[in-house]
Amino acid sequence: MAESDAAASSLTLTPTVDWLLREGLAAGSPGALLAGVAGRLAAEGVPLARATLSVTSLDPLLSERDFHWHPGRGVVEAPRFHGAGLARPEAPAADAGEVALAIAGTAHRIVWSMASAVDPAARAYVAIITQLLAAPLEAAVGRITVQGLLQAYLGKRSAARVLAGAARRGTGEVIEAVIWLSDMRDFTGLSEGLPADQVILALNDCCTRLVGAIQPLGGEVLKFIGDGLLAIFPLGQRGAERAARAALAAVRAARAGMARLDAERIAGGLPPLPFGVALHQGPVMYGNIGAPDRLDFTAIGPAVNRASRIEALCRPLACPVLISREVADRSGAALTPLGHHALRGSAETIELFTLPELAPP
Repeated sequence: MAESDAAASSLTLTPTVDWLLREGLAAGSPGALLAGVAGRLAAEGVPLARATLSVTSLDPLLSERDFHWHPGRGVVEAPRFHGAGLARPEAPAADAGEVALAIAGTAHRIVWSMASAVDPAARAYVAIITQLLAAPLEAAVGRITVQGLLQAYLGKRSAARVLAGAARRGTGEVIEAVIWLSDMRDFTGLSEGLPADQVILALNDCCTRLVGAIQPLGGEVLKFIGDGLLAIFPLGQRGAERAARAALAAVRAARAGMARLDAERIAGGLPPLPFGVALHQGPVMYGNIGAPDRLDFTAIGPAVNRASRIEALCRPLACPVLISREVADRSGAALTPLGHHALRGSAETIELFTLPELAPP
């Protein structure tokens, strides 16, 4: 840091320094911050050929993000995934045109690549610019980290609501949605008959297939309940028919994915992972519930309770997919009726349907 410390005492308010001090904290992303700084350095006459900003990431998928800046081409982001087996590239220290610096107070780093050999004054200047990057970069990374972690734990819709200020107990709204409730069959026996790591692997594999079917079709996974899953397909602007059809398509996609997984497990000498799912439609209270300092963003209400009781009938009816009349009517799909059935804790009966390919003989 000797170069940057020496330069700091005589540093003038250049356009790059002025922009960093005035607008750096407002940069929406590390890429925007790099573009703003590198573009201004180049405009000042610093012979930048490229710049690479490497940002460590607290993310369930990504270990690091690299942002590459080139004159006239802007910034390109290159993510690095956990377990990808890619070692961190080391900057070539012997290259006279490279200035590789750790960003003070952070785990991030940057490499300034010059079109010509770097003179001491330019090296000292980019060193102090790198120091000034620390605070706005941490702010930008912090925003991305918070958003990413909230989405990972709450889901995209719920995370957006929390970030928008819905962080107080009791805040929420009543929305109309198709409710998905599913769980694995015979999970107790599975967990007692397999080592713990195999049980966790089975749960993760199952959740991967289900979530991978739900989210691309507009569903929001709200929570994992042991071996179960609660999701909603909000009607919103798309309407009841499209939401119901999306939920049915998600069920079929999930079953196809689980069928492939079961084939792999059986081939490896492991038991399959049968699951049951119920679809029901109704109003749900969607918001913060819990203790004052320990909240859960979820959906509750009579419609959710009914979906849970419908799902509990999958085993006695020997049918892995049960669909209420509310969803069946709105979907317009050709479904197979299963008759009226009593729900636990309710005096009334409910008419249920299933997919034609699952119709009992």
